[in-house]
Amino acid sequence: MTEMVEELLKPQEEEWLCNSNEALTIWFFEPSTDPDQEFDSAQVYPMFTYSIFGDKEQIYGYKNLEITLKFSSGSFATYFDVRYSDKIPDVSSTSIADNVIDKVKTLIPNDYITNFDTFLQTVNENAYSFKPMGEKITEYRLEEGKDIIYEIYRATFNTPRFKEYHKRFQILVLFYIEAGTYIEEDEKWETMLLFERKRIGDKYIYSLVGFCTMYNYYFYNREECVNNNIDRTNNKVPVSERVNEGKVIPEDIRLRISQFLIFPHVQGKGHGSKLYQTIYKYVLSNSRIKELAVEIPNDSFEVIRDKNDLLYLREQKAFEGLAAPVDKKTIDSLRRKYKLNKRQLLRCLEIELLRKLNKSDAAAYKAYRLQVKERLYNWNKEILKDIDRDERIEKLEETFKSLVEEYQDILLKYN
Repeated sequence: MTEMVEELLKPQEEEWLCNSNEALTIWFFEPSTDPDQEFDSAQVYPMFTYSIFGDKEQIYGYKNLEITLKFSSGSFATYFDVRYSDKIPDVSSTSIADNVIDKVKTLIPNDYITNFDTFLQTVNENAYSFKPMGEKITEYRLEEGKDIIYEIYRATFNTPRFKEYHKRFQILVLFYIEAGTYIEEDEKWETMLLFERKRIGDKYIYSLVGFCTMYNYYFYNREECVNNNIDRTNNKVPVSERVNEGKVIPEDIRLRISQFLIFPHVQGKGHGSKLYQTIYKYVLSNSRIKELAVEIPNDSFEVIRDKNDLLYLREQKAFEGLAAPVDKKTIDSLRRKYKLNKRQLLRCLEIELLRKLNKSDAAAYKAYRLQVKERLYNWNKEILKDIDRDERIEKLEETFKSLVEEYQDILLKYN
């Protein structure tokens, strides 16, 4: 009887469900450069909302639900609104509508705006007074002759105005970075901020269009670890604790990219490459930074990273004259010089060796295959050691062929 009742109720329950990715819209507003209109706006939808509304990304209890977040593109003043045509009556504990307002407002600053006219007034006022914070690193143009310049600034949580500003734009991490979470206000965080600067009349306005958060870890080389009995994996412990433990505190740093985002309405224009190039140049110019790493790169970031690392290393002739097998001493020297972590350096090396490889030379191809397979085995040793020899050989061969196909696809784009 209970099962029958549940089946009868199921269609009624579903009419009160909606997809949270579709119900929520995000807008970016700024004064227009067109004299015939007051504001320019861009509308986008989130890719992810599970961290707010649950793994199924569903909201229960409303019909025609519309959740709206609007941001002033520069200052990130926030407008928040929730509307619906009907809400399920709270007749029992099993049919209570999700509290959408509470779920969202805990993630945005307390001074969010609920009146749209007030928001537009704030957009207009803030646009001409807002200025980027932090140290300006570089600037670039996408099109010569256009009066639009992009500027990149470096900030930390000690930078004036940045702490509050970060609270305003960090919600985009939840919407566009898979498994993204808010970061703690730790002094070891650095953020690169990408701003668009455009002229309206005789004034300039700034709009945030992307950012990258990076964390400074201690960098221990292998010799220091052995001599001082240091666990290299425990490189986030505060300096004071390491001193108390009687261990050597290194001056050197491993900079790790954590969150990298170009806002959806400006993607596909080359901003990702420009931001990554700026970060890499910053790493190369800083004598304390010994290595650039990435937390958990997604596919789209891997494309940016591979492209720019390959083109830079090729420009520097980093792999000129090399052929498989490349010895460990050479690899270590390249890692130190170009400050890439081992996995990324070897990946770029393998792609370039494949580009120059004469596939009709059986001995050269075998040497290349063995070098790549050795790296694959060492990377997956814990998994492969429990597999019998024949299956291990088969899996390595499958992985090698798949990797070569991936490398060939990359070379088709950047040969």
